[in-house]
Amino acid sequence: EGSILAYQLQDARLDVTVLARGQRRDYIERYGVMLEPSDTGRSTSRKVDVIERLFPEDAYDLVNVAVGKNHYSRVLPFLSANIYTPNVLFLGNNVEGPGEMVRLLGRDRVLLGFPFMNGTIEGRAIRYKAAERTSISIGELDGGASERLTWITGLLEKAGFNVVANRNMEVWLKYHAAVILPLACAYIKAGYEVKGMTGDRGEMTDVIKAMREGFSVLKELGHPYALDSLRRLEGLPMMLAVPYLRRELNKAELEYVFTRGEAMKGELEVLDEEFSRLKGSTSLQTPTYDELRKSL
Repeated sequence: EGSILAYQLQDARLDVTVLARGQRRDYIERYGVMLEPSDTGRSTSRKVDVIERLFPEDAYDLVNVAVGKNHYSRVLPFLSANIYTPNVLFLGNNVEGPGEMVRLLGRDRVLLGFPFMNGTIEGRAIRYKAAERTSISIGELDGGASERLTWITGLLEKAGFNVVANRNMEVWLKYHAAVILPLACAYIKAGYEVKGMTGDRGEMTDVIKAMREGFSVLKELGHPYALDSLRRLEGLPMMLAVPYLRRELNKAELEYVFTRGEAMKGELEVLDEEFSRLKGSTSLQTPTYDELRKSL
């Protein structure tokens, strides 16, 4: 996600710097940020500045953090020490909320978001599924329509993204996790085969049951639905819910989204731990999800 974001921002003639290490840094320094759409296989690149560390005295208008949740503990200390960057947008999965980011950076610096894009590093290039207009959801912690949210939205739209201002990004991310965790567990259980998962009615039934268990946990904690499509998934009888979810997954081109299944396991484990802590603060049990999560 970070490379796709950097490429498009640079393509929009914005001043972009990428933080990378090791061989990835060497590739970017030599070849630029290189993207390869999966439908054409023809790679293109954009030159950007590249650094391997964020120093306390570095000053940027905006830092986009596009790493897995399992890597936050490595980047937060550097962001905390860097006092000259006023805006830090965390783009990615997050169950426990912004508490640690707020504690280390201060509430006024933190925004949350989620990019609907995915890619895999293949040598020098990022191979990704091209879309006519990729969406990014972003929001202030208080859900307000701030000047900086308008400014960031303008930057991302200039780079060709469809930006959605979300009034409750924190809760949206919790419900998103309640969806992707059962799906990812079932996908891993099926041997990283999408058709093996979606073609098994029993497996799909368990996925939906596990999702509903997660929704119940969040509702007991007082979190209203943040994904409207989930209301239909929860309300349908199972004989209709299974084909409905299967259609939705096919529309989402799940096979490409899950290409990083093995690489994502570290992040999934962290998200699972965070969701388990949420569940532990309720009186509810999640037997179907507990069985699925064994695949992690």
